[in-house]
Amino acid sequence: MLAIVPSATLHGLDGRLIRVEVDVAPGLPGFTIVGLADAALQEARERVRGALRNAGFVYPPRRITVNLAPADLRKAGASLDLAIAVGILLGSEQVRPAAGRTALIGELSLGGEVRSVPGVLPMVAALARRGIRRVVVATGAVEEARLVEGIEVTGVDALIGAVELIRARRPRRVAASPPRIELVEHPSEADPADGPQPAALAVRRVPDLAEVRGQPEARRGLEIALSGRHGLLLLGPPGSGKTLLARTIPGLLPPLDDAAALAATMIASAAGEGPIRTLHRRPPFRAPHHTISYAAMVGGGPRLSPGEVTLADQGVLFLDELPEFDRDVLESLRQPMEEGRVAIARAGRATIFPARFQLVAAMNPCPCGYAGTERACACPGTVAERYQRRVSGPLRDRIDLWVSMPRVAPLALVGGPEPEDSSTVARRVAIARATAAGRGPAGDNGRLTGRSLRVACRLSAAAERRVVLLAEMERASGRGTERLLRVARTIADLAGAEAVSDEHLDEAAWFRPTDLRLASAEAG
Repeated sequence: MLAIVPSATLHGLDGRLIRVEVDVAPGLPGFTIVGLADAALQEARERVRGALRNAGFVYPPRRITVNLAPADLRKAGASLDLAIAVGILLGSEQVRPAAGRTALIGELSLGGEVRSVPGVLPMVAALARRGIRRVVVATGAVEEARLVEGIEVTGVDALIGAVELIRARRPRRVAASPPRIELVEHPSEADPADGPQPAALAVRRVPDLAEVRGQPEARRGLEIALSGRHGLLLLGPPGSGKTLLARTIPGLLPPLDDAAALAATMIASAAGEGPIRTLHRRPPFRAPHHTISYAAMVGGGPRLSPGEVTLADQGVLFLDELPEFDRDVLESLRQPMEEGRVAIARAGRATIFPARFQLVAAMNPCPCGYAGTERACACPGTVAERYQRRVSGPLRDRIDLWVSMPRVAPLALVGGPEPEDSSTVARRVAIARATAAGRGPAGDNGRLTGRSLRVACRLSAAAERRVVLLAEMERASGRGTERLLRVARTIADLAGAEAVSDEHLDEAAWFRPTDLRLASAEAG
């Protein structure tokens, strides 16, 4: 007998509806799965066989064929286990279903327990878009699945519970449904605060900005960078506070709006960063170690999993000890920084991941860390210069603000006025971002380009001449000139100014690499 059970699988960050077709026919006993199933799905034969027997059902000694439609879509993971098991029970007539279509998502243990799988949120969203109105998931994934509007969600702990629901006329609710929001089509981002963060630094406690003392220029540079979502590089010797300053970032960022929060939660779900109980409102802050691989940074692998650039989408990607990263890994950041997305193709599979992240990086001036400081550098010859050149010119040109962080004087650490705390600076950052968002669809100054950038800056004739002078003295590229204007626009927003003036341009030039900083001083 043929049985058809709807389910879903994960393809990149998107869920896909899968028709699990199970044919239980007379013949020599056998269990075949067709439809481009990966190794985890092929192993479902053993999980399903053990789960049926240990749940008290009869494993039919017949020829069982499972087709996963559509046949041309590769399927991965264990999300179809529960649907396959129920399909076998239906096909062998051990269970007679009630009317209506109920989708099943979950992994089975050999004992018949139902376990949650990564990507429940995008998979349930895909079912809702395709008209499925009821879905059964593992109990631990109910809250995550109920973030999707327009579909009734029921949780079960074991295979026998799913069978009872299939037999019932209407699946029952486990608890009252929490507030929901309307579904958007494409996911976009991740949140480290609500779950484990594989391959990235989990920030357990966010330091307050008031803990960063004696670095007024760096504090100002960070505020400008976060206000306009500009790339930022912190350069200084060990112990100058680079990493501490970067770790204050989560406390300075405004919460995500509904659409961005849902997109962030979609990515977190697909990446397996559960349990997910509510939308992720905090922008992501990812800090991978410098030993990270190319695939872990940009995404890929057998299942086309998202990489750190996607997990940091609409948030911050912090790279400490920047020159220590593999050169290919660093070069892989260039296209996502410009386009806000990354295209991955592997063995006949392709997908596009969002990657609208803000890059914040930190580095020492040389391997020993003390070139150009009061302390003697132990690096011979041109080692310091070669060390800095590990960051290529094209990548350097994509970083808007460069901040030098000298050694902090002891007096600044133990005395002096108390610096501003995170809440004070966070309010200014939120206001500046709202000002930029009100100007147009770009949403932030870091994405302005071409005519929209010129319109936003409202340059006077004198300001235009100042831009030309600064750019010519640095021999800046077209990209570098635009980045100078973007930073100046953000500085003007922080000052509440309608147009960009010479004052804003000079401060923006001060935060460019050394050549333009010197050009600004000479022009003044």
